Amino acid sequence: MPQTSPVLLQGLSLDALAHDLGLAPARVQWRQIKSVKTEREDRQVLLLEHDDDAKLVVKQEPSLSARRFDSLLESYGTLGRALGGDGAFRMVPVILARPEDRLVVLAHVPGLTAHARLEAAEIGLDQRAEVIESCAAWLGQLHRASSVGVTAFEGGDVLHRVRKLARDVREGVRPVAYPKRFLGLCAFMHKAVRGAEGAPTQHALRHGDAHSRNFIFGAEALLAVDPTPRGAGPVALDIARYMTRLAYSFGVAEEGAGHAGLARADWQALATGYEHPWEDDPVLTVFLGLQLLNDWVQMPDAREQRTSSQQHRLSRLVMMFQLLREQCD
Repeated sequence: MPQTSPVLLQGLSLDALAHDLGLAPARVQWRQIKSVKTEREDRQVLLLEHDDDAKLVVKQEPSLSARRFDSLLESYGTLGRALGGDGAFRMVPVILARPEDRLVVLAHVPGLTAHARLEAAEIGLDQRAEVIESCAAWLGQLHRASSVGVTAFEGGDVLHRVRKLARDVREGVRPVAYPKRFLGLCAFMHKAVRGAEGAPTQHALRHGDAHSRNFIFGAEALLAVDPTPRGAGPVALDIARYMTRLAYSFGVAEEGAGHAGLARADWQALATGYEHPWEDDPVLTVFLGLQLLNDWVQMPDAREQRTSSQQHRLSRLVMMFQLLREQCD
């Protein structure tokens, strides 16, 4: 239910926050959108509704370090400036930030997320390809606008991480689910890196956490939210992040599978929107494998410790790896 006061956001009165935003607390209602408190995450998200129909989104993450929060704010700024504030692709604007409280106030964007539209497409009420193309076009615009050049791919850092993980798993230092299959992915990564050595690799600013819940279709633009600070680097990271999350949420193709098990139509939509044939890019294969590897080690190793959603993701992750390995043999 909407609340006016004296609800707290980790030691901060909502009435006080309303005053700081130039709003009368008595004319403000609050609605909780999300509340997560785990060992790894502490996040509160509230919707502020003023009686003149103005809406704002308030997010607080007390567990973030001061440095991490500053980097988050910097990401909103650098990505927003790269895209501009009046085009078809934008970042959600930051209205107010309180670094000492790890709190940020964002403009509220009326509209559906890409995830909601993809869910509608599952039952024939929207166009899956159109959604994927639009998100790919957003990423393409960001990467072109902030490009710092093209280099020849060097996989030394990737292999260093892969070898350390493989060694830790073999020695029992890091338990993982399905250890033999995990080590198979590590072996595959060596082959993928060799195949990508020297390939052209575009570097630019990255969103860092590009997935369908972080894209919102507004009335005038497609906007993104919740970047993960990563700075400039290989843009294939954003594509790998987006496509793995697409597969985790909406499945891999049972027939006519394209790269890593995603439908060929999905890869075509990505290529159309981004204006690059990513399915054939050897550097993306490396980053797809690296994303699968990173997601795998985040899973509890014991089946009874995994939630149903974690088990669901792990099953699709393993399937993607197996298909990727078969396709690259």
